[in-house]
Order: sequence, then structure tokens, then C-alpha cells
Amino acid sequence: MKKNICNILRERIVGLQYMPGEPLNEVKLSQEFNVSRTPIREALIRLSYEGLVTIIPNTGSRVSDLNIRDFQKLIELRLILETGAARLAAQNAEEKDLEELIALDAEIGTVREDDVFGLIACDVRFHHVIEQATHNEYVIRDLSVIRNQFMRIQKMISHKPVQMKADLPKVIHALRHRDADEMERLARKHVENFIARVREYF
Repeated sequence: MKKNICNILRERIVGLQYMPGEPLNEVKLSQEFNVSRTPIREALIRLSYEGLVTIIPNTGSRVSDLNIRDFQKLIELRLILETGAARLAAQNAEEKDLEELIALDAEIGTVREDDVFGLIACDVRFHHVIEQATHNEYVIRDLSVIRNQFMRIQKMISHKPVQMKADLPKVIHALRHRDADEMERLARKHVENFIARVREYF
């Protein structure tokens, strides 16, 4: 149950059901989930480690803010992790990883370019497959935490990752040929396109 509560709260925060700065009332949450305040508090503490919740002593908890200072730090970390993961995926990808990307390539072709949330959902799947293709649980865990922060920003600015449509066949080709340099180049380009869009917004 604790894990479920944490997952549900994470999904609400990342999905902007709870907006940045919004208070998270332990009493109301414990009533909603029909549990004591202890598992709620434990879930909020875990989410604070992920940077999604801010716990203020003697005051309570709230959804963490999104600000340009934190964004710069997240950029630095994401570039390191994404490019490293791309190289690792080129080394470790299995046939099933390629099959998932090929299926995604076919699916994204049916998504309209004005369908923001459809494109974001495909982008999430894309990153998930690349993470899984590393076959490294530590990389998968850390990238997931960082990706959740960026997903909040992505949804807030309604960023459409349309470039992914053009880049996905190149990623499939690079993975198939175990081209780590090309995978790193594509990962860097993908992240930098998003960063440029966010900087325009801020």
C-alpha cells in the first residue's frame, strides 16, 4: 500500500494534478487513502528525495516549485545521464528493445502534430525504452527521477516533441548497428532541443 500511495502521488505531481507550490495535507490524504498519517508521511519523504515534494519543518509539505536555478542544475545532470545512457544502450540493447522502438515509430506516425499529450506520451515511452535498453537498474532509477522533473516542465509549457518523429528511425538504426557515438549525438540533440524550448518559456 505504501508503494501504491507513493506512485499515485508521484503521478499526480508529474501530471500537474498537484501544481508546483500546492500544499499536501497529510490529514486529507490519509482520509482519501484510508490509512494513518504514517504511510502518507513516508511517501512524502520519499518524494522529497526525488525533488518532487518540499517538506517544511513545523509547517507541512508542498509540491516542489519549478525554478530556473534548479532547472540549470537538472540540465547538467540530465545531459550527463542521457548521453551516458544512450552509449550504454548502444552496447546493451537487445532485439526486444529494438522491436519496442519499431512499434513506437509506427505508432507515433499516427499521432497528429497538434496532439501535445499524445506526443508527450510517445516521448515518455521513447525514453523508457532507451533506459531499459541500458539493462542497468541504477541508470534506469536515476534517469526516471530526473525525467519526472522534466515531464512536469514539459507539460507545463505544452512542449511538443515533434523532432522525435524524425529522430526515431535514426535511433533505431544506431542501436541496431551499436553506434554509441551516433546514439550519444542524438541523445544530446534531443535534450538540447527541449532545453531551448524551455528557455524560451522562462
